[in-house]
Amino acid sequence: MSDRRRPRGGDDDRRGDRAGRDPAPPELEPADLEDDDLTVLADLTIPARGAHPYVEGATADDVDHGSDEVGDDEDSDDTGTGSRTRRRDRARGGRRPAVSGMRLLVTTIVTILVVIAAFVVAYFTPLMSVRTIDVAGNSVVPAEEILAAAALSEGQPLMQVDTAAAAQRVSMIPRIATVRVKREYPSTITISVVERVAVVFTQRDGQKYLMDRLGFEFAQQDPPPGLAELRTANPGSGDPSTRAALTVMGEVPPYVRDQIAAIEVDSPVDIVLRLKDKRTVVWGDDERNAEKAETLRHVLTQEGTEYNVSSPQNPTFK
Repeated sequence: MSDRRRPRGGDDDRRGDRAGRDPAPPELEPADLEDDDLTVLADLTIPARGAHPYVEGATADDVDHGSDEVGDDEDSDDTGTGSRTRRRDRARGGRRPAVSGMRLLVTTIVTILVVIAAFVVAYFTPLMSVRTIDVAGNSVVPAEEILAAAALSEGQPLMQVDTAAAAQRVSMIPRIATVRVKREYPSTITISVVERVAVVFTQRDGQKYLMDRLGFEFAQQDPPPGLAELRTANPGSGDPSTRAALTVMGEVPPYVRDQIAAIEVDSPVDIVLRLKDKRTVVWGDDERNAEKAETLRHVLTQEGTEYNVSSPQNPTFK
């Protein structure tokens, strides 16, 4: 039994070590103690490691170990006034984002209201109404015809103009290939057109029709001087022979195109050019048109009435 008892010296040594680490409360004479003093002594506890020895709840970070910062804390009492001041500062800093967020919200709402007001003014009031209608790109079709087809009127609010519908109406004019109708603020509508250009003309039932590069017959009239005639069974945009002939006419250089009086197509691979000087050129299909044109330029210097350039590396003539 006596061997298991812990030596008293061990407890005393540990208490001595702890007393060396933590400062002891000031000693008071028994004669000087009164009831209030006893209460103070009862509240004194040994602080935890890292805590301020005399301020309850204070941490070691609150105790300044430098000479400069001690002077700053001299105005604060031992109840942690400096710590509470710093907490108030952090609390104020935490409220600033809320103020910034409110300012952003107000700015966004005001911007939206301004945009809505501008739209209402533009759409419903005559402040931004149509005052000018311009036509651009026409050379054959009169501007009056285009304006009549567009059916737009001055004084209409600019935002209420149906530009797509106006463009659709203008595109019904046969000579118009493409059209664009756009608003130009504050008060102008511009109609831009591209007219069709005749590449060949066709004849049927004694009438002549102008045909553009897509095979669309857009005008019934006499062709302009020098325009080549297309001779094929079923001229039109959906006919393969017509498309082959138009490909050739679009790809040959001007010095060849200007000599063509007629282009005869029995099939897409059987194309014959009738020149204005009565000579004939066997062209073949609508491939390698630039090479064939260059070969034709050379062989036309030779005497003959018929030239075959369907194989541009091996032309023949007779």
